[in-house]
Amino acid sequence: MYILSMDFGTSSIKASLIDEHLRTVDTVKEEYFFKIPKPNFVELDPEDVFSAMLKCIKRFGPYHDGIEAIAYDTFSPSVAFMDKDGNPLYPIITHLDRRSSEQSKKIIREMGENEFQRITGTFPFTGGASVTTMLWVKENMPGIYGDTCKIGHLVTYLYKKFTGHWATDPTNAAQMAMYETIKWSGWSKEILTQFGIDESKLPEIHNAGTVLSGLSREFSRLTGLKEGIPVLLGTNDATVAHVGAGNNNPGDILDISGSSEIITILSDKPVTNSKYYLRNAYYPGQWQIFAITTGGFAIDWFKNEFCREMSKEEFFSSYVPEIMQRNPAENPVTFLPYLTGDRQSLRKKKGTFNGLSLDTGRDEMLLSLLTGIHEPVIDTIRLAGEFQKLNPVIKLTGGLISENFINFKKRLLKGFDFEQKDDCPILGNAITAVRYLNNAKT
Repeated sequence: MYILSMDFGTSSIKASLIDEHLRTVDTVKEEYFFKIPKPNFVELDPEDVFSAMLKCIKRFGPYHDGIEAIAYDTFSPSVAFMDKDGNPLYPIITHLDRRSSEQSKKIIREMGENEFQRITGTFPFTGGASVTTMLWVKENMPGIYGDTCKIGHLVTYLYKKFTGHWATDPTNAAQMAMYETIKWSGWSKEILTQFGIDESKLPEIHNAGTVLSGLSREFSRLTGLKEGIPVLLGTNDATVAHVGAGNNNPGDILDISGSSEIITILSDKPVTNSKYYLRNAYYPGQWQIFAITTGGFAIDWFKNEFCREMSKEEFFSSYVPEIMQRNPAENPVTFLPYLTGDRQSLRKKKGTFNGLSLDTGRDEMLLSLLTGIHEPVIDTIRLAGEFQKLNPVIKLTGGLISENFINFKKRLLKGFDFEQKDDCPILGNAITAVRYLNNAKT
Protein backbone atom coordinates (compact mmCIF):
# COMPACT_ATOMS: atom_id res chain seq x y z
CA MET A 1 0.00 0.00 0.00
CA TYR A 2 1.22 3.47 -0.89
CA ILE A 3 0.17 7.03 -0.13
CA LEU A 4 0.70 9.58 -2.90
CA SER A 5 1.81 12.66 -0.96
CA MET A 6 2.26 15.92 -2.87
CA ASP A 7 3.75 19.20 -1.67
CA PHE A 8 2.98 22.16 -3.96
CA GLY A 9 5.48 24.95 -3.33
CA THR A 10 5.90 28.40 -4.84
CA SER A 11 8.18 27.14 -7.62
CA SER A 12 7.89 23.35 -7.72
CA ILE A 13 5.95 20.27 -6.73
CA LYS A 14 7.57 17.47 -4.77
CA ALA A 15 5.72 14.16 -4.84
CA SER A 16 6.53 11.04 -2.83
CA LEU A 17 5.22 7.53 -2.44
CA ILE A 18 5.00 6.64 1.24
CA ASP A 19 4.17 3.17 2.50
CA GLU A 20 1.97 2.26 5.48
CA HIS A 21 5.03 2.32 7.76
CA LEU A 22 5.75 5.92 6.70
CA ARG A 23 8.82 4.93 4.73
CA THR A 24 9.60 6.81 1.51
CA VAL A 25 9.55 4.49 -1.49
CA ASP A 26 10.21 7.01 -4.27
CA THR A 27 10.30 10.79 -4.77
CA VAL A 28 10.09 13.01 -7.84
CA LYS A 29 10.09 16.76 -8.40
CA GLU A 30 8.92 19.07 -11.17
CA GLU A 31 9.43 22.82 -11.43
CA TYR A 32 7.13 25.62 -12.58
CA PHE A 33 7.75 29.33 -12.62
CA PHE A 34 5.74 32.35 -11.52
CA LYS A 35 5.42 35.36 -13.81
CA ILE A 36 5.74 39.10 -13.13
CA PRO A 37 3.69 40.70 -15.94
CA LYS A 38 3.98 44.17 -14.41
CA PRO A 39 5.28 45.77 -11.20
CA ASN A 40 3.63 44.34 -8.04
CA PHE A 41 1.98 41.51 -10.03
CA VAL A 42 3.24 37.98 -9.21
CA GLU A 43 1.18 35.25 -10.85
CA LEU A 44 1.33 31.52 -11.47
CA ASP A 45 -0.36 29.66 -14.29
CA PRO A 46 -2.49 26.94 -12.67
CA GLU A 47 -2.22 24.85 -15.80
CA ASP A 48 1.58 24.83 -15.38
CA VAL A 49 1.08 23.53 -11.84
CA PHE A 50 -1.41 20.92 -13.03
CA SER A 51 0.92 19.81 -15.83
CA ALA A 52 3.85 19.44 -13.41
CA MET A 53 1.68 17.31 -11.15
CA LEU A 54 0.67 15.04 -14.04
CA LYS A 55 4.34 14.54 -14.94
CA CYS A 56 5.07 13.46 -11.36
CA ILE A 57 2.17 11.05 -11.28
CA LYS A 58 3.17 9.57 -14.64
CA ARG A 59 6.67 8.87 -13.32
CA PHE A 60 5.07 6.72 -10.60
CA GLY A 61 3.40 4.55 -13.26
CA PRO A 62 4.71 1.17 -11.99
CA TYR A 63 3.22 1.90 -8.56
CA HIS A 64 -0.24 3.09 -9.62
CA ASP A 65 -2.09 -0.08 -8.66
CA GLY A 66 -0.69 0.11 -5.12
CA ILE A 67 -1.66 3.74 -4.44
CA GLU A 68 -4.55 3.69 -1.94
CA ALA A 69 -4.91 7.39 -1.03
CA ILE A 70 -3.89 10.90 -2.08
CA ALA A 71 -2.89 13.63 0.37
CA TYR A 72 -1.47 17.03 -0.51
CA ASP A 73 -0.57 20.49 0.71
CA THR A 74 0.01 23.81 -1.04
CA PHE A 75 1.62 27.18 -0.53
CA SER A 76 -0.87 29.94 0.20
CA PRO A 77 -2.26 32.53 -0.23
CA SER A 78 -2.67 31.45 -3.84
CA VAL A 79 -5.93 32.98 -5.05
CA ALA A 80 -7.75 31.22 -7.89
CA PHE A 81 -10.88 32.39 -9.73
CA MET A 82 -12.69 29.39 -11.25
CA ASP A 83 -15.71 28.63 -13.42
CA LYS A 84 -18.36 26.04 -12.53
CA ASP A 85 -16.17 23.20 -13.79
CA GLY A 86 -13.13 24.31 -11.81
CA ASN A 87 -11.30 25.79 -14.78
CA PRO A 88 -9.21 28.89 -14.03
CA LEU A 89 -10.47 32.22 -15.32
CA TYR A 90 -7.29 34.06 -14.39
CA PRO A 91 -3.77 33.12 -13.24
CA ILE A 92 -3.25 32.28 -9.58
CA ILE A 93 -2.41 35.46 -7.68
CA THR A 94 0.36 34.47 -5.27
CA HIS A 95 1.34 35.59 -1.80
CA LEU A 96 4.17 37.62 -3.37
CA ASP A 97 1.68 39.82 -5.24
CA ARG A 98 1.31 43.42 -4.04
CA ARG A 99 -1.30 44.87 -6.38
CA SER A 100 -4.04 45.27 -3.76
CA SER A 101 -2.55 47.91 -1.45
CA GLU A 102 -5.47 50.29 -2.09
CA GLN A 103 -7.92 47.56 -1.08
CA SER A 104 -6.00 47.10 2.18
CA LYS A 105 -6.42 50.80 2.86
CA LYS A 106 -10.11 50.56 2.02
CA ILE A 107 -10.66 47.77 4.55
CA ILE A 108 -8.86 49.74 7.25
CA ARG A 109 -10.77 52.89 6.42
CA GLU A 110 -14.21 51.28 6.33
CA MET A 111 -13.88 48.60 9.03
CA GLY A 112 -10.81 49.50 11.06
CA GLU A 113 -7.72 47.45 11.88
CA ASN A 114 -8.88 46.33 15.31
CA GLU A 115 -12.32 45.16 14.23
CA PHE A 116 -10.88 43.26 11.28
CA GLN A 117 -8.26 41.64 13.49
CA ARG A 118 -10.89 40.74 16.11
CA ILE A 119 -12.57 38.51 13.51
CA THR A 120 -9.74 37.25 11.33
CA GLY A 121 -6.78 37.22 13.74
CA THR A 122 -4.72 39.42 11.45
CA PHE A 123 -4.60 42.75 9.63
CA PRO A 124 -5.58 43.04 5.94
CA PHE A 125 -1.98 42.67 4.80
CA THR A 126 -1.48 42.84 1.04
CA GLY A 127 -0.36 39.39 -0.12
CA GLY A 128 -1.23 37.81 3.20
CA ALA A 129 -5.00 38.38 3.32
CA SER A 130 -6.73 37.19 0.14
CA VAL A 131 -9.79 39.38 0.68
CA THR A 132 -7.70 42.31 -0.57
CA THR A 133 -6.93 40.42 -3.80
CA MET A 134 -10.59 39.49 -4.25
CA LEU A 135 -11.65 43.10 -3.88
CA TRP A 136 -8.99 44.16 -6.39
CA VAL A 137 -10.35 41.74 -9.00
CA LYS A 138 -13.92 42.74 -8.21
CA GLU A 139 -13.10 46.42 -8.70
CA ASN A 140 -10.65 46.14 -11.62
CA MET A 141 -11.85 43.04 -13.49
CA PRO A 142 -15.61 42.94 -12.92
CA GLY A 143 -16.06 40.59 -15.89
CA ILE A 144 -13.74 37.97 -14.34
CA TYR A 145 -15.36 38.40 -10.94
CA GLY A 146 -18.86 38.12 -12.41
CA ASP A 147 -18.05 34.95 -14.33
CA THR A 148 -16.43 33.33 -11.30
CA CYS A 149 -18.29 30.43 -9.73
CA LYS A 150 -15.85 29.88 -6.84
CA ILE A 151 -12.90 31.73 -5.37
CA GLY A 152 -10.38 29.77 -3.36
CA HIS A 153 -6.73 28.99 -2.99
CA LEU A 154 -4.71 26.38 -4.86
CA VAL A 155 -6.04 23.84 -2.32
CA THR A 156 -9.56 24.36 -3.65
CA TYR A 157 -8.55 24.30 -7.32
CA LEU A 158 -6.79 20.95 -6.84
CA TYR A 159 -9.53 19.32 -4.76
CA LYS A 160 -12.06 20.21 -7.45
CA LYS A 161 -9.76 18.62 -10.05
CA PHE A 162 -9.26 15.49 -7.93
CA THR A 163 -12.83 14.88 -6.81
CA GLY A 164 -15.26 17.31 -8.43
CA HIS A 165 -16.05 18.85 -5.01
CA TRP A 166 -15.55 22.44 -3.88
CA ALA A 167 -13.84 22.73 -0.49
CA THR A 168 -11.25 24.53 1.59
CA ASP A 169 -9.85 24.04 5.08
CA PRO A 170 -9.73 26.42 8.09
CA THR A 171 -6.10 27.44 7.57
CA ASN A 172 -6.69 28.53 3.99
CA ALA A 173 -9.98 30.14 4.98
CA ALA A 174 -8.09 32.10 7.64
CA GLN A 175 -5.57 33.24 5.05
CA MET A 176 -8.42 34.45 2.87
CA ALA A 177 -9.24 36.73 5.85
CA MET A 178 -12.98 36.34 5.64
CA TYR A 179 -13.13 33.55 8.21
CA GLU A 180 -13.98 33.64 11.91
CA THR A 181 -10.42 32.59 12.76
CA ILE A 182 -10.66 33.39 16.47
CA LYS A 183 -13.86 31.34 16.87
CA TRP A 184 -13.18 28.54 14.36
CA SER A 185 -16.74 29.13 13.21
CA GLY A 186 -17.11 29.78 9.46
CA TRP A 187 -17.17 32.62 6.95
CA SER A 188 -17.64 36.03 8.56
CA LYS A 189 -21.05 37.46 7.69
CA GLU A 190 -19.82 40.84 8.91
CA ILE A 191 -16.89 41.03 6.50
CA LEU A 192 -18.83 39.60 3.55
CA THR A 193 -21.67 42.08 4.05
CA GLN A 194 -19.36 45.04 4.66
CA PHE A 195 -17.52 44.53 1.36
CA GLY A 196 -20.26 43.07 -0.82
CA ILE A 197 -18.77 39.58 -1.26
CA ASP A 198 -21.23 36.86 -2.25
CA GLU A 199 -20.79 33.88 0.08
CA SER A 200 -21.96 31.55 -2.70
CA LYS A 201 -18.65 32.26 -4.45
CA LEU A 202 -16.72 30.77 -1.52
CA PRO A 203 -16.15 27.02 -1.02
CA GLU A 204 -17.46 25.05 1.93
CA ILE A 205 -15.06 24.78 4.87
CA HIS A 206 -14.05 21.34 6.14
CA ASN A 207 -11.25 20.26 8.43
CA ALA A 208 -8.01 19.41 6.70
CA GLY A 209 -7.77 15.69 6.04
CA THR A 210 -11.50 15.31 5.47
CA VAL A 211 -12.47 12.92 2.67
CA LEU A 212 -15.50 14.27 0.84
CA SER A 213 -15.15 11.96 -2.14
CA GLY A 214 -12.93 9.48 -3.84
CA LEU A 215 -10.84 10.16 -6.92
CA SER A 216 -13.08 11.10 -9.84
CA ARG A 217 -13.45 8.96 -12.96
CA GLU A 218 -12.17 11.86 -15.07
CA PHE A 219 -8.95 12.21 -13.08
CA SER A 220 -8.53 8.45 -12.97
CA ARG A 221 -8.71 8.22 -16.75
CA LEU A 222 -6.29 11.13 -17.08
CA THR A 223 -3.63 9.66 -14.79
CA GLY A 224 -4.15 5.92 -14.53
CA LEU A 225 -4.71 6.10 -10.79
CA LYS A 226 -7.54 3.98 -9.41
CA GLU A 227 -10.97 5.59 -9.44
CA GLY A 228 -12.53 6.08 -6.02
CA ILE A 229 -9.40 6.03 -3.84
CA PRO A 230 -9.81 8.54 -0.98
CA VAL A 231 -8.47 12.07 -1.50
CA LEU A 232 -7.83 13.97 1.72
CA LEU A 233 -8.64 17.67 1.63
CA GLY A 234 -5.34 19.52 1.60
CA THR A 235 -4.11 22.37 3.72
CA ASN A 236 -1.29 24.92 3.87
CA ASP A 237 2.25 23.52 3.72
CA ALA A 238 3.37 25.02 7.04
CA THR A 239 0.22 23.71 8.74
CA VAL A 240 0.68 20.06 7.85
CA ALA A 241 4.44 20.39 8.39
CA HIS A 242 3.71 20.56 12.14
CA VAL A 243 2.08 17.13 11.85
CA GLY A 244 5.11 15.76 10.02
CA ALA A 245 7.45 17.26 12.62
CA GLY A 246 5.54 15.64 15.48
CA ASN A 247 4.34 18.98 16.85
CA ASN A 248 0.99 18.57 18.61
CA ASN A 249 1.15 20.72 21.73
CA PRO A 250 0.87 24.45 22.48
CA GLY A 251 4.33 25.97 22.51
CA ASP A 252 5.76 23.59 19.90
CA ILE A 253 7.82 25.49 17.32
CA LEU A 254 8.63 24.77 13.69
CA ASP A 255 11.27 26.72 11.74
CA ILE A 256 11.15 26.24 7.96
CA SER A 257 14.25 27.40 6.10
CA GLY A 258 13.79 27.30 2.36
CA SER A 259 12.97 29.89 -0.28
CA SER A 260 11.35 31.74 2.63
CA GLU A 261 12.28 31.81 6.31
CA ILE A 262 9.16 30.80 8.24
CA ILE A 263 8.43 30.48 11.94
CA THR A 264 5.20 28.88 13.10
CA ILE A 265 4.28 28.25 16.74
CA LEU A 266 1.31 26.26 18.04
CA SER A 267 -0.92 27.91 20.62
CA ASP A 268 -4.18 27.21 22.44
CA LYS A 269 -4.63 30.95 23.00
CA PRO A 270 -5.80 33.14 20.08
CA VAL A 271 -3.59 36.10 20.98
CA THR A 272 -3.32 38.61 18.14
CA ASN A 273 -0.46 40.96 17.30
CA SER A 274 0.31 43.25 14.39
CA LYS A 275 3.73 41.63 13.93
CA TYR A 276 2.48 38.14 13.09
CA TYR A 277 -0.42 36.27 11.56
CA LEU A 278 -2.77 34.21 13.68
CA ARG A 279 -4.08 31.22 11.73
CA ASN A 280 -5.98 28.08 12.51
CA ALA A 281 -3.76 25.05 13.04
CA TYR A 282 -4.31 21.52 11.74
CA TYR A 283 -6.14 20.33 14.84
CA PRO A 284 -9.36 22.08 15.92
CA GLY A 285 -8.93 24.28 18.97
CA GLN A 286 -5.36 25.26 18.15
CA TRP A 287 -3.89 28.23 16.31
CA GLN A 288 -0.61 29.01 14.60
CA ILE A 289 1.44 32.10 15.33
CA PHE A 290 3.05 32.61 11.96
CA ALA A 291 5.66 34.94 10.47
CA ILE A 292 7.52 34.83 7.18
CA THR A 293 10.22 36.70 5.33
CA THR A 294 12.47 36.04 2.37
CA GLY A 295 15.09 33.36 2.96
CA GLY A 296 16.69 31.35 0.18
CA PHE A 297 15.43 33.84 -2.39
CA ALA A 298 17.56 36.53 -0.70
CA ILE A 299 20.63 34.30 -0.59
CA ASP A 300 20.19 33.42 -4.29
CA TRP A 301 19.88 37.12 -5.08
CA PHE A 302 23.11 37.86 -3.21
CA LYS A 303 24.96 35.14 -5.10
CA ASN A 304 23.72 36.42 -8.47
CA GLU A 305 24.57 40.06 -7.74
CA PHE A 306 27.77 39.90 -5.66
CA CYS A 307 29.38 36.50 -6.30
CA ARG A 308 28.96 35.92 -10.01
CA GLU A 309 32.47 34.55 -10.40
CA MET A 310 31.64 31.66 -8.03
CA SER A 311 29.95 28.48 -9.13
CA LYS A 312 26.77 27.54 -7.30
CA GLU A 313 28.65 24.67 -5.66
CA GLU A 314 31.46 26.93 -4.45
CA PHE A 315 29.06 29.56 -3.14
CA PHE A 316 26.81 27.24 -1.12
CA SER A 317 29.32 24.58 -0.12
CA SER A 318 32.29 26.78 0.76
CA TYR A 319 31.61 30.51 0.89
CA VAL A 320 28.29 30.60 2.79
CA PRO A 321 29.47 28.08 5.45
CA GLU A 322 32.64 30.13 5.92
CA ILE A 323 30.63 33.31 6.55
CA MET A 324 28.34 31.46 8.97
CA GLN A 325 31.32 30.79 11.22
CA ARG A 326 31.59 34.50 12.02
CA ASN A 327 29.98 36.20 14.99
CA PRO A 328 26.89 38.19 13.90
CA ALA A 329 27.14 40.41 17.00
CA GLU A 330 30.46 41.80 15.81
CA ASN A 331 29.21 42.76 12.35
CA PRO A 332 28.76 46.55 11.86
CA VAL A 333 26.40 46.00 8.91
CA THR A 334 22.69 45.23 9.32
CA PHE A 335 20.11 44.13 6.79
CA LEU A 336 16.34 44.59 6.65
CA PRO A 337 15.03 41.39 4.98
CA TYR A 338 12.30 42.79 2.74
CA LEU A 339 13.55 42.05 -0.78
CA THR A 340 10.11 40.62 -1.57
CA GLY A 341 8.26 43.10 0.63
CA ASP A 342 6.74 42.28 3.99
CA ARG A 343 3.56 40.24 4.32
CA GLN A 344 3.19 41.49 7.90
CA SER A 345 3.17 45.20 7.06
CA LEU A 346 0.46 47.54 5.83
CA ARG A 347 3.07 49.70 4.13
CA LYS A 348 5.39 48.65 1.35
CA LYS A 349 8.84 47.74 2.63
CA LYS A 350 12.09 47.10 0.78
CA GLY A 351 15.33 45.38 1.69
CA THR A 352 18.04 47.68 3.03
CA PHE A 353 21.68 47.40 4.06
CA ASN A 354 22.70 49.77 6.88
CA GLY A 355 26.11 50.60 8.30
CA LEU A 356 27.99 50.44 5.01
CA SER A 357 31.36 52.20 4.72
CA LEU A 358 34.34 52.16 2.39
CA ASP A 359 35.70 49.34 4.53
CA THR A 360 32.64 47.17 3.96
CA GLY A 361 33.04 44.09 1.81
CA ARG A 362 30.65 41.44 0.60
CA ASP A 363 31.56 39.22 3.55
CA GLU A 364 29.97 41.66 6.00
CA MET A 365 27.00 42.15 3.70
CA LEU A 366 26.30 38.43 3.42
CA LEU A 367 26.65 37.96 7.18
CA SER A 368 24.14 40.77 7.74
CA LEU A 369 21.75 39.22 5.23
CA LEU A 370 21.94 35.81 6.90
CA THR A 371 21.30 37.50 10.25
CA GLY A 372 18.55 39.79 8.97
CA ILE A 373 16.36 37.05 7.54
CA HIS A 374 16.10 35.71 11.09
CA GLU A 375 14.90 38.94 12.72
CA PRO A 376 11.16 38.15 12.23
CA VAL A 377 11.83 34.67 13.65
CA ILE A 378 13.48 36.10 16.76
CA ASP A 379 10.74 38.71 17.28
CA THR A 380 7.91 36.20 16.86
CA ILE A 381 9.42 33.71 19.31
CA ARG A 382 9.87 36.52 21.85
CA LEU A 383 6.25 37.66 21.47
CA ALA A 384 4.85 34.11 21.73
CA GLY A 385 6.94 33.50 24.83
CA GLU A 386 5.22 36.39 26.59
CA PHE A 387 1.93 34.48 26.97
CA GLN A 388 2.79 30.78 26.80
CA LYS A 389 5.58 28.37 27.64
CA LEU A 390 7.66 27.48 24.59
CA ASN A 391 9.26 24.16 23.78
CA PRO A 392 13.03 24.72 24.08
CA VAL A 393 13.62 22.34 21.14
CA ILE A 394 12.72 23.91 17.80
CA LYS A 395 11.93 21.50 14.98
CA LEU A 396 13.82 22.55 11.86
CA THR A 397 13.12 21.65 8.24
CA GLY A 398 13.72 22.99 4.75
CA GLY A 399 16.13 22.91 1.84
CA LEU A 400 18.67 25.31 3.39
CA ILE A 401 19.38 23.17 6.43
CA SER A 402 22.97 22.16 7.10
CA GLU A 403 25.11 21.69 10.20
CA ASN A 404 26.64 25.14 9.71
CA PHE A 405 23.19 26.74 9.37
CA ILE A 406 21.95 25.02 12.54
CA ASN A 407 24.95 26.27 14.50
CA PHE A 408 24.38 29.76 13.10
CA LYS A 409 20.76 29.66 14.28
CA LYS A 410 21.86 28.54 17.75
CA ARG A 411 24.01 31.67 18.07
CA LEU A 412 21.03 33.84 17.11
CA LEU A 413 18.45 32.00 19.24
CA LYS A 414 20.25 31.48 22.52
CA GLY A 415 18.52 29.08 24.91
CA PHE A 416 17.00 26.96 22.16
CA ASP A 417 18.18 23.75 20.60
CA PHE A 418 17.22 22.40 17.18
CA GLU A 419 16.04 19.02 15.96
CA GLN A 420 16.19 18.51 12.23
CA LYS A 421 13.16 16.95 10.57
CA ASP A 422 13.17 16.20 6.85
CA ASP A 423 10.26 16.46 4.42
CA CYS A 424 7.77 17.55 7.08
CA PRO A 425 4.89 18.47 4.72
CA ILE A 426 5.25 15.23 2.72
CA LEU A 427 5.40 13.18 5.92
CA GLY A 428 2.55 15.10 7.54
CA ASN A 429 0.30 14.36 4.58
CA ALA A 430 1.19 10.67 4.78
CA ILE A 431 0.55 10.49 8.53
CA THR A 432 -2.95 11.88 8.11
CA ALA A 433 -3.68 9.53 5.21
CA VAL A 434 -2.51 6.44 7.11
CA ARG A 435 -4.65 7.47 10.07
CA TYR A 436 -7.65 7.81 7.78
CA LEU A 437 -7.11 4.41 6.16
CA ASN A 438 -6.61 2.70 9.53
CA ASN A 439 -9.78 4.29 10.91
CA ALA A 440 -11.69 3.29 7.77
CA LYS A 441 -10.72 -0.36 8.34
CA THR A 442 -12.15 -0.30 11.86
